[in-house]
Amino acid sequence: MNQSILSRAAVAWLAIVAPITPSLADSSADAGPRLTLEAAEQAATQSDEGLQAADRRRAGLAATAEAADELPDPRLSVALQNVPTDNYSLSDSPMTQTVVTLSQSLPPGDTLAFRGEQAEARVAGSAAALATADRQLKREVRRLWLAVYREEALGRLLETERALYRELLESARTAYQVNEASGSDLVALQARLSRIGDALDRRRGEAEAARARLARWVGDAAQRPLPDSLPTSLSDEPSGELDQQPELDRLRAELEAARAQVGEAEEQFAPEIGLQVGYGLRAGSEPNTLSAGVSVSLPIFSERRQSPRLRGAQQSAQAAQLELTKRARDLAAQADGIRARLTALDRRVTRYETDIIPELQQVAEMIRGEIGSGRGEFDALIEAERAVVEARQELLTLRLDRADQLIDLRYLLEPTA
Repeated sequence: MNQSILSRAAVAWLAIVAPITPSLADSSADAGPRLTLEAAEQAATQSDEGLQAADRRRAGLAATAEAADELPDPRLSVALQNVPTDNYSLSDSPMTQTVVTLSQSLPPGDTLAFRGEQAEARVAGSAAALATADRQLKREVRRLWLAVYREEALGRLLETERALYRELLESARTAYQVNEASGSDLVALQARLSRIGDALDRRRGEAEAARARLARWVGDAAQRPLPDSLPTSLSDEPSGELDQQPELDRLRAELEAARAQVGEAEEQFAPEIGLQVGYGLRAGSEPNTLSAGVSVSLPIFSERRQSPRLRGAQQSAQAAQLELTKRARDLAAQADGIRARLTALDRRVTRYETDIIPELQQVAEMIRGEIGSGRGEFDALIEAERAVVEARQELLTLRLDRADQLIDLRYLLEPTA
């Protein structure tokens, strides 16, 4: 067999794929700026109507909260008293007077303070809901971006495999002419090339479909080429704490609002106080009058009014506490599961990098040397090269699976900006 052709094929393959990275070079990447993951996230957050609506709700609650602990408006009343019905004169009878009264009600106890706490808690909850929506959007965009990256990276790996098998087919044809390779070797290589072509078409279709889904969030920028390597957000583990998760912040805010509602319900057992000041303008020469008074509500029907409200508020507070506890445990379990999967993926990546791929390469080199010296079987070389290619594909898949797990872990632990 022509050993120089076979060596050239081997050198070409090693030059293309030896430095395994999460992505291989893409000749189309030079056609304009690349769509980085950070740029995709920014485009999505700036254009998403859901985030804008959540921000408006937060702003609306914040504005409403400014008046939550204010006293109710005072009341001004004007009344005519003791008007004679024989002539309806306002000046004949000294008992006739025009009375102007100003009254102010004072809610019982610390009701206003508890209402202010409820309003502040709702504002905090809406801010946490906004942060949750932001994280959910970024998680979705990261998944779509990674889906495009996955299909194109695996597609480029298939292209390098096709280049290798074309070189091998050329070598096999040369060897066939000197009876060092069989016709079945040529058929096997041609069949493999056909399957690779079909797999490439499938990958390209999936990549286009993924770009179409990504375009929902980033528009025409979805058609731009992606970077060659994964960003640090999809390769490094986040350093945040689960306690900072905005979902838990929202539930904590709901718990605080429920506790403040309990406090307000307890204050309803105290009486509501009303203050009144009146000034009477009398007819004739009689002096004007001044009056002042205090009114007090009588919460004597507490078993029908205040007690049911208090029990309802207490049940709501207990429910909020249970929801917070449950969600915290659920998120902790999710984080532990993701960490366990990441540990297993790291072990497999290391095994492929340090053991499996070097061993398969060594076997392929040995068979290649035997064929070069006229002692090896060409079909054995085909199988050996296929094993190397499949191992590299598996290594790339493992790294992409690891990035996918980091997306979920980052949703849970990413520090709040």
